[in-house]
Amino acid sequence: MRSGTPEETASRVREILANFDINPQHLLDLLRTTRGIVSGSAALLMVTDMDFKPGDLDIYIPASQDQTALLLVQRRLGYQLKKSSARSYENNADIKRVHLLTKGRNKIHVVTTKGENAAATIFRFHSTIVMNLLTAWGIYCAYPSLTLKRKGVANLPTLLNDLSLSIRSRTCYEKYRSRGVTLENDVRKFPEHAAHICHASAECPHTVRSTSDGKGLYVELFNQPPHEVQRQEMGEYTTVWMLGGPMCSSGNTFCTGFNKSLASIMKTVRVPATRSN
Repeated sequence: MRSGTPEETASRVREILANFDINPQHLLDLLRTTRGIVSGSAALLMVTDMDFKPGDLDIYIPASQDQTALLLVQRRLGYQLKKSSARSYENNADIKRVHLLTKGRNKIHVVTTKGENAAATIFRFHSTIVMNLLTAWGIYCAYPSLTLKRKGVANLPTLLNDLSLSIRSRTCYEKYRSRGVTLENDVRKFPEHAAHICHASAECPHTVRSTSDGKGLYVELFNQPPHEVQRQEMGEYTTVWMLGGPMCSSGNTFCTGFNKSLASIMKTVRVPATRSN
Protein backbone atom coordinates (compact mmCIF):
# COMPACT_ATOMS: atom_id res chain seq x y z
CA MET A 1 0.00 0.00 0.00
CA ARG A 2 0.98 3.64 -0.33
CA SER A 3 2.43 4.00 3.16
CA GLY A 4 4.10 0.67 3.70
CA THR A 5 2.39 -0.19 7.00
CA PRO A 6 -1.18 -1.20 7.89
CA GLU A 7 -1.24 1.44 10.63
CA GLU A 8 -0.44 4.27 8.23
CA THR A 9 -2.90 2.96 5.65
CA ALA A 10 -5.61 2.77 8.34
CA SER A 11 -4.82 6.37 9.21
CA ARG A 12 -5.22 7.29 5.54
CA VAL A 13 -8.62 5.56 5.45
CA ARG A 14 -9.78 7.47 8.53
CA GLU A 15 -8.57 10.75 7.01
CA ILE A 16 -10.53 10.17 3.80
CA LEU A 17 -13.69 9.24 5.70
CA ALA A 18 -13.32 12.32 7.90
CA ASN A 19 -13.52 14.43 4.73
CA PHE A 20 -17.05 13.06 4.31
CA ASP A 21 -17.88 13.82 7.96
CA ILE A 22 -18.13 10.10 8.71
CA ASN A 23 -17.21 8.33 11.92
CA PRO A 24 -15.04 5.45 10.61
CA GLN A 25 -16.37 2.95 13.16
CA HIS A 26 -19.96 3.72 12.16
CA LEU A 27 -19.14 3.02 8.51
CA LEU A 28 -17.29 -0.19 9.36
CA ASP A 29 -20.27 -1.35 11.42
CA LEU A 30 -22.51 -0.64 8.41
CA LEU A 31 -20.25 -2.63 6.08
CA ARG A 32 -20.10 -5.51 8.54
CA THR A 33 -23.88 -5.59 9.01
CA THR A 34 -24.76 -5.37 5.31
CA ARG A 35 -21.76 -7.21 3.79
CA GLY A 36 -21.12 -4.03 1.83
CA ILE A 37 -17.94 -2.50 0.42
CA VAL A 38 -16.59 0.95 -0.42
CA SER A 39 -15.11 1.29 -3.90
CA GLY A 40 -14.61 3.97 -6.58
CA SER A 41 -12.38 7.04 -6.24
CA ALA A 42 -12.30 6.95 -2.44
CA ALA A 43 -10.98 3.37 -2.38
CA LEU A 44 -8.32 4.31 -4.95
CA LEU A 45 -7.12 7.10 -2.65
CA MET A 46 -6.92 4.62 0.21
CA VAL A 47 -4.44 2.38 -1.62
CA THR A 48 -2.26 4.97 -3.40
CA ASP A 49 -0.40 8.22 -2.72
CA MET A 50 -2.56 10.10 -5.22
CA ASP A 51 -3.82 13.53 -4.18
CA PHE A 52 -7.32 14.52 -5.30
CA LYS A 53 -10.70 15.07 -3.68
CA PRO A 54 -13.29 12.43 -4.59
CA GLY A 55 -16.67 13.85 -5.49
CA ASP A 56 -18.59 11.21 -3.55
CA LEU A 57 -18.31 8.02 -1.53
CA ASP A 58 -19.63 4.89 -3.24
CA ILE A 59 -20.98 2.13 -0.98
CA TYR A 60 -21.94 -1.11 -2.76
CA ILE A 61 -24.59 -3.24 -1.08
CA PRO A 62 -25.98 -6.75 -1.79
CA ALA A 63 -29.54 -6.81 -3.11
CA SER A 64 -31.07 -8.13 0.11
CA GLN A 65 -29.47 -5.36 2.22
CA ASP A 66 -30.80 -2.36 0.28
CA GLN A 67 -33.23 -0.99 2.88
CA THR A 68 -31.00 -1.86 5.84
CA ALA A 69 -28.11 0.08 4.30
CA LEU A 70 -30.29 3.11 3.58
CA LEU A 71 -31.52 3.14 7.16
CA LEU A 72 -27.99 2.91 8.58
CA VAL A 73 -26.55 5.61 6.29
CA GLN A 74 -29.29 7.96 7.47
CA ARG A 75 -29.34 7.07 11.17
CA ARG A 76 -25.66 6.30 11.80
CA LEU A 77 -23.86 8.44 9.24
CA GLY A 78 -26.31 11.35 9.37
CA TYR A 79 -26.98 11.60 5.63
CA GLN A 80 -30.36 12.44 4.06
CA LEU A 81 -31.89 10.56 1.13
CA LYS A 82 -32.32 12.83 -1.90
CA LYS A 83 -33.30 10.46 -4.69
CA SER A 84 -33.32 6.85 -5.80
CA SER A 85 -33.25 5.51 -9.32
CA ALA A 86 -33.35 2.11 -10.97
CA ARG A 87 -30.78 2.82 -13.65
CA SER A 88 -27.41 1.82 -14.94
CA TYR A 89 -24.47 3.18 -12.95
CA GLU A 90 -21.00 3.29 -14.49
CA ASN A 91 -22.48 1.21 -17.38
CA ASN A 92 -22.44 -1.77 -15.02
CA ALA A 93 -24.98 -4.51 -15.70
CA ASP A 94 -24.57 -5.90 -12.17
CA ILE A 95 -26.15 -2.81 -10.61
CA LYS A 96 -29.84 -2.73 -9.73
CA ARG A 97 -30.48 0.61 -8.05
CA VAL A 98 -28.66 3.79 -6.97
CA HIS A 99 -29.54 6.01 -4.00
CA LEU A 100 -28.09 9.50 -3.54
CA LEU A 101 -27.73 10.78 0.02
CA THR A 102 -26.21 14.06 1.15
CA LYS A 103 -24.92 15.83 4.25
CA GLY A 104 -24.17 19.45 3.43
CA ARG A 105 -21.96 19.31 0.33
CA ASN A 106 -20.92 15.71 0.91
CA LYS A 107 -22.47 12.93 -1.19
CA ILE A 108 -22.84 9.20 -0.73
CA HIS A 109 -24.10 6.83 -3.40
CA VAL A 110 -25.57 3.63 -1.99
CA VAL A 111 -25.34 1.30 -4.97
CA THR A 112 -27.46 -1.84 -4.77
CA THR A 113 -26.14 -4.82 -6.71
CA LYS A 114 -28.25 -7.52 -8.33
CA GLY A 115 -26.47 -10.31 -6.48
CA GLU A 116 -25.41 -11.02 -2.90
CA ASN A 117 -21.67 -10.47 -3.39
CA ALA A 118 -21.17 -6.71 -3.73
CA ALA A 119 -17.44 -7.17 -4.39
CA ALA A 120 -18.09 -9.04 -7.66
CA THR A 121 -19.50 -5.84 -9.13
CA ILE A 122 -16.17 -4.01 -9.24
CA PHE A 123 -14.78 -6.39 -11.84
CA ARG A 124 -17.17 -4.89 -14.38
CA PHE A 125 -15.70 -1.43 -13.82
CA HIS A 126 -14.16 0.45 -16.75
CA SER A 127 -10.52 -0.25 -15.87
CA THR A 128 -8.18 -1.91 -13.37
CA ILE A 129 -7.39 1.44 -11.70
CA VAL A 130 -10.70 1.33 -9.82
CA MET A 131 -10.69 -2.39 -8.91
CA ASN A 132 -10.05 -1.72 -5.23
CA LEU A 133 -12.36 -2.05 -2.26
CA LEU A 134 -12.69 -1.48 1.46
CA THR A 135 -14.49 -4.06 3.61
CA ALA A 136 -15.22 -3.96 7.33
CA TRP A 137 -11.92 -5.78 7.93
CA GLY A 138 -9.41 -4.52 5.42
CA ILE A 139 -8.64 -3.14 1.99
CA TYR A 140 -8.00 -5.02 -1.27
CA CYS A 141 -6.28 -3.95 -4.50
CA ALA A 142 -6.77 -6.35 -7.44
CA TYR A 143 -3.90 -5.08 -9.66
CA PRO A 144 -1.22 -3.64 -7.34
CA SER A 145 1.65 -3.81 -9.87
CA LEU A 146 -0.32 -1.36 -12.00
CA THR A 147 -2.45 0.62 -9.56
CA LEU A 148 0.33 1.56 -7.14
CA LYS A 149 2.19 3.08 -10.10
CA ARG A 150 -0.90 5.02 -11.22
CA LYS A 151 -1.38 2.80 -14.25
CA GLY A 152 -4.44 0.97 -15.46
CA VAL A 153 -5.72 -1.28 -18.25
CA ALA A 154 -9.15 -0.87 -19.81
CA ASN A 155 -11.83 -3.48 -19.22
CA LEU A 156 -13.54 -3.59 -22.60
CA PRO A 157 -16.96 -5.28 -22.66
CA THR A 158 -16.96 -5.36 -26.46
CA LEU A 159 -14.43 -4.95 -29.27
CA LEU A 160 -14.07 -1.20 -29.01
CA ASN A 161 -11.38 1.42 -28.93
CA ASP A 162 -11.27 4.69 -26.98
CA LEU A 163 -13.11 6.57 -29.73
CA SER A 164 -16.07 4.20 -29.85
CA LEU A 165 -16.53 3.64 -26.11
CA SER A 166 -19.69 4.91 -24.46
CA ILE A 167 -19.73 8.56 -23.44
CA ARG A 168 -19.81 7.50 -19.78
CA SER A 169 -16.71 5.31 -20.13
CA ARG A 170 -14.80 7.98 -22.01
CA THR A 171 -15.71 10.49 -19.31
CA CYS A 172 -14.39 8.12 -16.64
CA TYR A 173 -11.16 7.58 -18.57
CA GLU A 174 -10.58 11.30 -18.94
CA LYS A 175 -11.33 11.91 -15.25
CA TYR A 176 -8.64 9.49 -14.14
CA ARG A 177 -6.17 10.64 -16.76
CA SER A 178 -6.62 14.19 -15.45
CA ARG A 179 -5.70 12.83 -12.01
CA GLY A 180 -2.38 11.54 -13.30
CA VAL A 181 -3.34 7.98 -14.21
CA THR A 182 -1.95 6.37 -17.38
CA LEU A 183 -4.64 4.20 -18.98
CA GLU A 184 -4.06 1.83 -21.89
CA ASN A 185 -6.16 -0.72 -23.78
CA ASP A 186 -3.19 -3.13 -23.90
CA VAL A 187 -0.98 -3.96 -20.90
CA ARG A 188 1.96 -4.51 -23.30
CA LYS A 189 2.12 -0.75 -23.83
CA PHE A 190 3.71 -0.51 -20.39
CA PRO A 191 7.41 -1.38 -20.98
CA GLU A 192 7.77 -3.34 -17.74
CA HIS A 193 4.88 -5.61 -18.78
CA ALA A 194 5.62 -5.90 -22.51
CA ALA A 195 6.99 -9.43 -22.08
CA HIS A 196 4.44 -10.66 -19.55
CA ILE A 197 2.96 -14.15 -19.82
CA CYS A 198 -0.55 -13.90 -21.23
CA HIS A 199 -3.19 -15.82 -19.22
CA ALA A 200 -0.69 -16.28 -16.37
CA SER A 201 0.83 -12.97 -15.22
CA ALA A 202 -1.08 -11.15 -12.49
CA GLU A 203 -1.23 -7.92 -14.48
CA CYS A 204 -2.55 -9.59 -17.65
CA PRO A 205 -6.24 -8.68 -18.03
CA HIS A 206 -6.92 -12.10 -19.57
CA THR A 207 -5.56 -14.13 -16.68
CA VAL A 208 -8.40 -15.79 -14.78
CA ARG A 209 -8.11 -14.26 -11.33
CA SER A 210 -9.75 -14.59 -7.95
CA THR A 211 -9.72 -12.46 -4.84
CA SER A 212 -8.03 -15.35 -3.01
CA ASP A 213 -5.29 -16.14 -5.55
CA GLY A 214 -2.57 -14.17 -3.76
CA LYS A 215 -1.94 -11.95 -6.81
CA GLY A 216 -3.88 -9.04 -5.40
CA LEU A 217 -2.89 -7.05 -2.33
CA TYR A 218 -4.91 -7.36 0.88
CA VAL A 219 -4.12 -5.47 4.07
CA GLU A 220 -5.98 -6.05 7.31
CA LEU A 221 -6.52 -2.60 8.75
CA PHE A 222 -8.57 -2.90 11.89
CA ASN A 223 -8.57 -5.03 15.02
CA GLN A 224 -11.09 -7.83 14.68
CA PRO A 225 -13.01 -9.70 17.37
CA PRO A 226 -11.74 -13.29 17.84
CA HIS A 227 -14.98 -14.83 16.51
CA GLU A 228 -14.46 -13.01 13.20
CA VAL A 229 -10.95 -14.30 12.53
CA GLN A 230 -12.30 -16.79 9.99
CA ARG A 231 -13.78 -13.91 7.97
CA GLN A 232 -10.44 -12.18 7.44
CA GLU A 233 -9.15 -11.46 3.98
CA MET A 234 -11.81 -11.77 1.27
CA GLY A 235 -13.85 -14.71 2.60
CA GLU A 236 -17.49 -14.06 1.73
CA TYR A 237 -16.45 -11.57 -0.96
CA THR A 238 -14.58 -14.17 -3.01
CA THR A 239 -14.93 -13.54 -6.74
CA VAL A 240 -13.48 -15.14 -9.89
CA TRP A 241 -13.04 -12.89 -12.91
CA MET A 242 -11.32 -12.17 -16.22
CA LEU A 243 -11.33 -8.83 -18.01
CA GLY A 244 -12.39 -8.23 -21.60
CA GLY A 245 -10.42 -6.79 -24.50
CA PRO A 246 -8.05 -7.67 -27.36
CA MET A 247 -5.89 -10.71 -26.65
CA CYS A 248 -2.28 -9.89 -25.78
CA SER A 249 -0.96 -12.53 -28.18
CA SER A 250 -3.21 -11.41 -31.04
CA GLY A 251 -4.86 -8.03 -31.31
CA ASN A 252 -7.30 -9.51 -33.81
CA THR A 253 -8.77 -11.92 -31.26
CA PHE A 254 -11.18 -10.53 -28.68
CA CYS A 255 -11.52 -11.90 -25.17
CA THR A 256 -14.94 -11.62 -23.49
CA GLY A 257 -14.58 -10.99 -19.77
CA PHE A 258 -16.66 -12.34 -16.90
CA ASN A 259 -17.10 -12.01 -13.15
CA LYS A 260 -18.59 -14.66 -10.89
CA SER A 261 -19.17 -14.82 -7.16
CA LEU A 262 -17.78 -18.01 -5.64
CA ALA A 263 -21.24 -18.74 -4.21
CA SER A 264 -22.82 -18.66 -7.67
CA ILE A 265 -20.07 -20.95 -9.03
CA MET A 266 -20.64 -23.46 -6.24
CA LYS A 267 -24.36 -23.60 -7.08
CA THR A 268 -23.49 -24.90 -10.54
CA VAL A 269 -21.29 -27.72 -9.21
CA ARG A 270 -23.11 -31.01 -8.82
CA VAL A 271 -21.90 -33.40 -6.16
CA PRO A 272 -22.54 -37.03 -7.12
CA ALA A 273 -24.78 -38.93 -4.75
CA THR A 274 -23.09 -41.68 -2.76
CA ARG A 275 -24.56 -45.04 -1.90
CA SER A 276 -24.38 -46.67 1.48
CA ASN A 277 -23.05 -50.21 1.47
